[in-house]
Amino acid sequence: MTLARQSELGAFVPVEKIDGVFVARTAHLRCTALVLNDSKLCLFSPVQGLGEAAKASLSGIGPVSHLLAPNHYHNKALAEYAAVFPNARLCASSDAVPRLEKVTRLAFDDLRDVTQKLPDSFSLLTPDGLKTGEVWLRCDVKQRRTWFVVDAFSGPKMTPKSDCSDTASLLKTFPNFGVRDKALYLKWLKQQLRVDKPTLMVPCHGSVVTGSELPAQLLSLAERHL
Repeated sequence: MTLARQSELGAFVPVEKIDGVFVARTAHLRCTALVLNDSKLCLFSPVQGLGEAAKASLSGIGPVSHLLAPNHYHNKALAEYAAVFPNARLCASSDAVPRLEKVTRLAFDDLRDVTQKLPDSFSLLTPDGLKTGEVWLRCDVKQRRTWFVVDAFSGPKMTPKSDCSDTASLLKTFPNFGVRDKALYLKWLKQQLRVDKPTLMVPCHGSVVTGSELPAQLLSLAERHL
């Protein structure tokens, strides 16, 4: 898989072993396209620089019906995508909507409609204790649990040869700008990791991270740095 130019999103390509999920990226950011149960697409965390390669690849997958802003900081590309996909509904968590509407001057729906249209193997996670209205995608396919995360965790920088790693990291800005209640968030995270035991993490920032030690690694990162 080759990287797009630094400022332009590349073509959307399938995620291995997860039907109906496609990702596109710039050098270090990732956007996820999910085929909903009506065969239309939800774009999770739109990334700036929607180039011709990205648009052409999406046209071969399906029409875009939802643009999901996964927290109130991921807003810089929304006007660009809303112009390209004028029939798509912009949506976000209720906690993120006020700031998103103020910053972008666009109108947002809550998550109810897109939640109803998720494939059976997908659900949304809304971590407790955060102040950005962050939303993650959770996928359970073929005995593999996958988390699509936003700013709470990241992977190493992607390279032209690889975008996969066994080592997760934490965005430096997250503790100060993402967390409202450290104890509440850690309690939620610990419980969710115990229930889900994810072995694959697809972050908006950096390389995909995989491995059986991922749950312990994520909890250790949060406990050490928050």
